[in-house]
Amino acid sequence: MLIFVVARSRLDRYEELRRHFEDWRDVRVVLDRREGERRSADRMVPGRERRRFERRHRLDVDHEMSKLGWCVVDSDGPIS
Repeated sequence: MLIFVVARSRLDRYEELRRHFEDWRDVRVVLDRREGERRSADRMVPGRERRRFERRHRLDVDHEMSKLGWCVVDSDGPIS
């Protein structure tokens, strides 16, 4: 399953991709739901970070979203 995530500022691209892939069963086009950082520096306690690495490839997604206004994510399983 391929998922196109499109920045909210690129509604033109969202509509274009949605029309192009509307009949493809293994492609989804969605708007980016993120609205900003969920963690703030003042709420984080030094030494309390439990994760050793990001579970998601957020840096790649953020780079593509800022550069292109959209990105493609490859999902292994079906998305409903």
